[in-house]
Amino acid sequence: MSSPKPIPSMLPAQAAWIDALAAPVLVVVGERLRYVNAAAVGLLNAGSAGELLGRSVQDFAHPLDAHRVLARLRRAEAGEGVNPPTSVRVFDCKGHELTLVMTSAPVDCDGEHGVLATCLDMTERAAMEQRLRRTDEDFRRIMDTMQDVFYRTDAQGITRYVCPAVKNVLGYSAEEIIGLPAAAFYPDPAERDALVAAIREHGFVRDFPGRMRRKDGVIIDISISTQALRDERGQYAGVEGIWRDISERKAMERELERLATRDHLTGLYGRRRILELLDEELERRRDRRTQSSLAVLLLDLDHFKQINDTHGHAAGDLVLRQFVATVHGSRRGEDQFGRLGGEEFLLMLQGADAGGARHLAERIRQAVEATAFHIHAESSLRLTVSIGCAHALPEDRRSADLLERADRALYEAKRGGRNRVSP
Repeated sequence: MSSPKPIPSMLPAQAAWIDALAAPVLVVVGERLRYVNAAAVGLLNAGSAGELLGRSVQDFAHPLDAHRVLARLRRAEAGEGVNPPTSVRVFDCKGHELTLVMTSAPVDCDGEHGVLATCLDMTERAAMEQRLRRTDEDFRRIMDTMQDVFYRTDAQGITRYVCPAVKNVLGYSAEEIIGLPAAAFYPDPAERDALVAAIREHGFVRDFPGRMRRKDGVIIDISISTQALRDERGQYAGVEGIWRDISERKAMERELERLATRDHLTGLYGRRRILELLDEELERRRDRRTQSSLAVLLLDLDHFKQINDTHGHAAGDLVLRQFVATVHGSRRGEDQFGRLGGEEFLLMLQGADAGGARHLAERIRQAVEATAFHIHAESSLRLTVSIGCAHALPEDRRSADLLERADRALYEAKRGGRNRVSP
């Protein structure tokens, strides 16, 4: 059995060089401070060593840590060896809380069993770690409660983090997505490539449009705001940002666009949209070396005002819808059909020469004349339509040029007795 190691003595000569150490050193005998070096005086914010000597360690130990401090002192005094480093909280002479890492060992002090302790001030580090913990907790709390989806990918496009909100949006849990390529959730990988290219070029994007496929296969519209990540050498290291589901907003925008471009009664293009389409076609004709044929038919129901005056506007609306259905049954599938207003309609015929346009107009006129238009459950009436035809000329620059000739032709049809095609 080996004999216990001798306990070193604390001699005056030793105190001189210990006092010069940068690390705080204290000697405790019977729970009271017997010696402190200059670094310990500074650590405990004392005016001098005399302000500390003779005081109990319990004057400085945090109440919740005092029992651990005393237990380690007793263990060292009993000669049980060096106590390993441990973190304790103490108060300095001004009442400020400090976090120290202490190591202690038995020492002989003038023939008495004492404890020599060295300290390392970890107050700032402990505060920093606490701030980091709080920051991490705040981050996780935000990630757990936010409705938008925060994500991060590496330089290869692999998802390294995604917040729990992704479950509500895509139907996948975060664990199912992390480790997979972000492009895997795009219906068209080229859309993801366009996003990455924009980020690489500008460093960030704001409200970048895109689409993703949910777990159930449904495609949703998203808006992405994200920025590039750089490594310590400034090299591209991935992206992080937020995307949100904007499917409802997109659906509303599409509906508003439909309402703006479609006539609410008949479902045809409204005046603005059908004239835009005509202008676009005239523009395309100017850009082509060879111009294809283009004609328009201007259709106007004869004596329509009498229907509204006699049977009411509800009956008039019903007649207009039936008239549109009749024209649909006679027109070609590629023809663009729109309502200019009231009982006046425009049919744009691409690839139709003057003869073909007139033939189609005559077919529509005959179909309308042969149709019984129902205005009530047991009541119907007969209607006719006057049609003005005009063929596009090379010098036409805008829709008004073509419509002016069609309007003159319609006037001639009306003046000629209605229910006819002109020219």
